[in-house]
Amino acid sequence: MTERKTPAQAAASWYLFLREDPDDENLLCQFEEWLVSDPAHAQAWADMNITASVMAAVPSSSSVSCKPSWRRHMHFSTHRRFVAGCGVALAAAFAALTFITPDMLMRFRADHYAPIGQTRNIHLADGSEVILAPRAAISITMNASERRVHLIQGEALFKVHHELARPFHVTTGDITVTDIGTVFDIKMENNDTTIGVREGAVHVASRRSKLVERNLYAGDWERITDDTASTGTVPIASVGAWSAGILIARNETITNLIDALRPWTATRIILADHKLSNKRVTGTYDLNQPEASLRLIVDAYGGKVSSLMSWVDIVSSR
Repeated sequence: MTERKTPAQAAASWYLFLREDPDDENLLCQFEEWLVSDPAHAQAWADMNITASVMAAVPSSSSVSCKPSWRRHMHFSTHRRFVAGCGVALAAAFAALTFITPDMLMRFRADHYAPIGQTRNIHLADGSEVILAPRAAISITMNASERRVHLIQGEALFKVHHELARPFHVTTGDITVTDIGTVFDIKMENNDTTIGVREGAVHVASRRSKLVERNLYAGDWERITDDTASTGTVPIASVGAWSAGILIARNETITNLIDALRPWTATRIILADHKLSNKRVTGTYDLNQPEASLRLIVDAYGGKVSSLMSWVDIVSSR
């Protein structure tokens, strides 16, 4: 934790850290030290619990499980008690919400989330594995009769342990992708859902349109926007290549490649020259070096990248 954060900001961060790593004893010890080191920290933590009550009152498909060793510090009010509470408590909750970023709000909704610039490997109880791309978020339902992962945002690579009696479903909005023993990638971007298959096969279906329903096999991809869909094939090795830190561009626009780089860097990328936006690029780039890759992408078309205050990159023509 950094002391440059306000107590309220630190409390929100502690809440998220403890949710994501409830078994980390070292993290718990650090939290305990922070909590008792300043009365302002205890007050900020109490306010954070009020905020969590607000979030818990919103219907969600996710469930929160808390480690008992630190859950004792979290005094969640019921919705009824919260509504009946004083106006000061309500004001504190919404004051706390003002510093929570969209990514923080996403973490409240998700069972698992990958932060900016990092991937995250999730090992499920059934032996399956999910690799989250930066800023991707999922919720999970896993029981004796159902295996279901909801991709809330971003991109994820699924390596599924096949069970005939208990199919593995991944949902994104109206789209359901069902495993037929496979490795596959799903990406959500605006209203688009793109599925690519590396191994085996999947069944893709839409609640909106039967025209979307079909099987995809290794090397196949499908992009679905509302009721329309386009399909094609790609080299199998390119499916989920981002999980190895590789961005593969095949006649992609600079705009699309900038969008692909954004989750991999905390630096904000601004395309200031729209004449570059539809220029098309083919190549392979290092996602772990997003700024260097950005310079390579725009260089062929006479573009340049200017850094502003170390946290903004502006792309323009020379």
